[in-house]
Amino acid sequence: MCAAVAIAILGCPLRSWSQTAPVLIPSKEGEGYAITRCCETDAKTGKAPDGYEGRIETSKLTAVGNTPATMGKTIVATFRLSNQIKICPSADGTAEGTGVFSLSLDYTDKQANGTSRLHIEMKADGKYKGEVGDDAWLVNPVKAEIDYTYTVTGSIRDASGAIATPAGTNVAQHITIPFTVGNGLSAPGISAFSGGDPTRGRYSEAVGAGTALTFWGGVFYSMAQADWRTRDRCVNTFFTPPSDTVRLVLGGKTTVSAEIKTKAGESVKARFFGARVFSSRNSVTVNDGSVTPTEGSSDTGAPMKFTFTAPTQKVDRTGFLVSATSRAGVSEGTWSAGLGTDWSGRISLTSTNTGDDGDSELLTWSSSSASGVTVELKNGKGWAYGYTEVHDLKRFRQKAATGGGGVTLISQATNTIDGAFTDSAEATVEVIYPSSGVYAIRVSTIFTKEGKAHVQMCNRNTGCRDSDAQLLLGGPLGVDGKIEDPNHLRGSKTEVKKGTGSRGTGTVTTTITWDLAREGKSQ
Repeated sequence: MCAAVAIAILGCPLRSWSQTAPVLIPSKEGEGYAITRCCETDAKTGKAPDGYEGRIETSKLTAVGNTPATMGKTIVATFRLSNQIKICPSADGTAEGTGVFSLSLDYTDKQANGTSRLHIEMKADGKYKGEVGDDAWLVNPVKAEIDYTYTVTGSIRDASGAIATPAGTNVAQHITIPFTVGNGLSAPGISAFSGGDPTRGRYSEAVGAGTALTFWGGVFYSMAQADWRTRDRCVNTFFTPPSDTVRLVLGGKTTVSAEIKTKAGESVKARFFGARVFSSRNSVTVNDGSVTPTEGSSDTGAPMKFTFTAPTQKVDRTGFLVSATSRAGVSEGTWSAGLGTDWSGRISLTSTNTGDDGDSELLTWSSSSASGVTVELKNGKGWAYGYTEVHDLKRFRQKAATGGGGVTLISQATNTIDGAFTDSAEATVEVIYPSSGVYAIRVSTIFTKEGKAHVQMCNRNTGCRDSDAQLLLGGPLGVDGKIEDPNHLRGSKTEVKKGTGSRGTGTVTTTITWDLAREGKSQ
């Protein structure tokens, strides 16, 4: 991807403010320059960070004059093309992403009568926003909001050492480009753009750069859509009561509620379908038992309710499966009836930090994070699933004079931290009774993997620097409660802490729920 776009861009002339002839970026030997290239992005280092589909492509060309006509002239061109699309949509179906398409040129001409320097930078910053429907497909065109800037600065130093700084160029354009994403891995459809001001200059270049950036954004949206439509990649099915916590007599009935939740623990409106029973004896399928209805919908605070009827004959294993689509992804859940002789059920901890956000003339900022651990326990054996994500944005602007004596705002710097990480590990769960009428549940697990958040610090003058920040998952957790049924321990606790974030407007909400059951006598 990078090579094809770079050839097209590097072959284009950029006109200097200090001379009538354009500054040509040589693309091959024999054009009067010795050319070196570096920093070409390979398949591994250019991959988007965890939790995103996309690529980060960079390259740099240095041309040093080596003929009488070009001696003393040096051209350094830096190219960047980056797209990062979130693999998992938000609970409301918002599918977001960002992109950057930039080319900077530094031209130096050292001659006996003086030295002239020129810096030209073209940059298209893209912010994408799509909408996912209840069927987990993108609906309506994705909107790409493109902020395009073109700046020229430089200086001239004569033989005496005196420096002149001619007036530079600073052009900003904002355009909107909708694009459609198909239901397969096909090329996006680019629709008619809107916005921009032809009277401010560089209009066609803004459209061209924005279109190139948007095209690749659409390609990676197709990949992200395939990701979130992968079963249980972004959402999971949660049953109440949990699987393996109900034992039924032959032919008995029970009501099971089902809902879809994101990895961060947010409930999502969903469409359930294809509910079907499974029963087996000695590993042979038995056609017995039923579940109704076979399809339906759930909403936030209103789970889908199923009625499960156990087989009329004794079986080794029974329950039902159901598929679901939602605005946040696709899932398939399995609910099993029956109890082991040890504890079975689920313990879930979620913590959501809304952070804070704001917008002023010179600064835009936002921050949020979420984490959680869910422990599934069956017959005394546990498995923990951890999740964490962090998002932080700071965008700095400064005032600059326009050629007509006015003032405009230009982007000065942008700092972002984005990342998401999941892992799973075995877990041990211990139920203890420290005093009469009270119980305590203690969970121990160790997540061995380490996630990474993508950190990017961009400055208008120095360009962008990328790095990684460590992401870690939580460890042990525990709850306490009063005994009501010695064979069924359940409850929920929520703690809300307000006043977080740099402005004190954020809220941290931590919720832990547990529902464990067993067969046998109490301790």
